[in-house]
Amino acid sequence: MDAVECIITRRSIRRFLDVPVDFETMTHILEAGALAPSSGNVQDWKFVVVTKKDLMKKLSEHSLGQECVHNAAFLVVICCEPGLTERQYGLRGQRLYTIQNCAAAAENMLLMAHAMGLGGTWVGAFDEEKVREILNIEKWARPQSIMAFGYPDEVPDHKSLKDLHQIVFFNSFGTRYKKVHHILRDYSLDWEERINKAHSLMDKLTRKTQKATKKTTEKVSRKGSSLFQKYKEEFKKSIKTKKK
Repeated sequence: MDAVECIITRRSIRRFLDVPVDFETMTHILEAGALAPSSGNVQDWKFVVVTKKDLMKKLSEHSLGQECVHNAAFLVVICCEPGLTERQYGLRGQRLYTIQNCAAAAENMLLMAHAMGLGGTWVGAFDEEKVREILNIEKWARPQSIMAFGYPDEVPDHKSLKDLHQIVFFNSFGTRYKKVHHILRDYSLDWEERINKAHSLMDKLTRKTQKATKKTTEKVSRKGSSLFQKYKEEFKKSIKTKKK
């Protein structure tokens, strides 16, 4: 599966088969998370892998009872180290960059899992302090997300997406262009449009000419028939006159 196919076909999976995932596969998913981009390459994340069902059940109870947390083959709790990022980037680093960095790691994990035939989902609704207590997370770390992984036991519905023209602006928030290819200096669409117009015009002229030709032919045909009839009558008259 190439990267484009992986991105397009990935869906959140919340129901999993009761099948264990081998350690090598888990390692690949964790490595994908570690390869994510981070602000200044600070890599301010820690991954807590959870495979014990009793711990998963406890985490589920404090994650709005979500079954995917309990029934997954394994969980990865992504934690950030805000102090580390704050030392380099100040308050903005502590409040924002750490969240962005962990989000990038989470998406990398989801894509790797999908590429390897697993399903996964991103859980953000949980009691932070309870999760910290259950997993003995240090005070200097903060749980950001619970990632649930396993072999899929469902076929996800078609994903409804907003059109790009609803969410994309150019050069200023709220500014849209009807002809985006002009911004990208791609005029091939204009040429294609002109060619199509020319073809349409030619087709229109052809139909008009054919219609006029048909009309003229019918008119000539009618006139020719009328003249022939007239000549025929004149010929008959001349014959009668000669006989007299």
